[in-house]
Amino acid sequence: MNGAKVGFFSEIEKIMHGFGDVPNPLRMSVELMENLIKKELKEIIREAETVAEFRMSSKIDIEEIVFLLRRNKFKLRRIYKCLETKALGSKIEKDASEEFCKEEYDFDLARVDRLLRLEKLSQRNSKNERNLIHFVKALEELDTFGDLVDFCKEEGEPDLARVDRLLRLEKVSRDLDSARYEAFAKARTVRFSCAKQKFAQWALSGSELSSNITELAWLALDFLAFEAIGQIVDTSFLLRKTDHTTDSIQQRMPSLTSNPGFPSVYFGNAGLTCAGLLGKPLTPDEIIR
Repeated sequence: MNGAKVGFFSEIEKIMHGFGDVPNPLRMSVELMENLIKKELKEIIREAETVAEFRMSSKIDIEEIVFLLRRNKFKLRRIYKCLETKALGSKIEKDASEEFCKEEYDFDLARVDRLLRLEKLSQRNSKNERNLIHFVKALEELDTFGDLVDFCKEEGEPDLARVDRLLRLEKVSRDLDSARYEAFAKARTVRFSCAKQKFAQWALSGSELSSNITELAWLALDFLAFEAIGQIVDTSFLLRKTDHTTDSIQQRMPSLTSNPGFPSVYFGNAGLTCAGLLGKPLTPDEIIR
């Protein structure tokens, strides 16, 4: 693609902080992370193109992404929950608008037309609701017995990796003052989809990959890029934790996702403080290994 170089340095910097790195990660680490995520996205899109060709489809849609993630039910469930939340938000907003009109109806007959338009709109699904329906249909096409759809809709088997991440981030947040906590909380809300066109241009730049990708597929790719950063940061901290642990038996012990000593609070390795995790920024060597 022509034009100035497109990048996500600032966004990735914030996302890394949101996953537990320092507020201003090392520039070399952010640049390395940006290159790794871009390379991963291109590989996913390349594989999705192959699936689309096999399905005799001229575009990459959510069906291709679901097929590529068919062996990772936890990621599929998180995408489902994300789309479900968006759909619920649209429904609440629509219901609130209709309720407001109904309250005003008895006092202002000029709102009749608006009320009728909203009633017609309520009979249709919003874009977010259609996205959720489309995603479920894609799951159903792949899942003959319906187990995968049920898994995504229910909160049964826990995602232990995500639980460990949330416990680590909760511990980090306890040691922050109000200003640092506000910055940390804002960093956790940053996503690539905040700049959709820029995200697509960045992911496809320097390649001959297809740009015929649906909006729903891009939403899934946004999640995968975001999650890839989280996994790299998680792994980097896990390796740092191992380096700080001298007890060979303790190194082999898994992180606790529950507290057997409740109500006493316990966060894994008692000898490793929060400063041990965030005392210094993640280095390129920690990220790449």
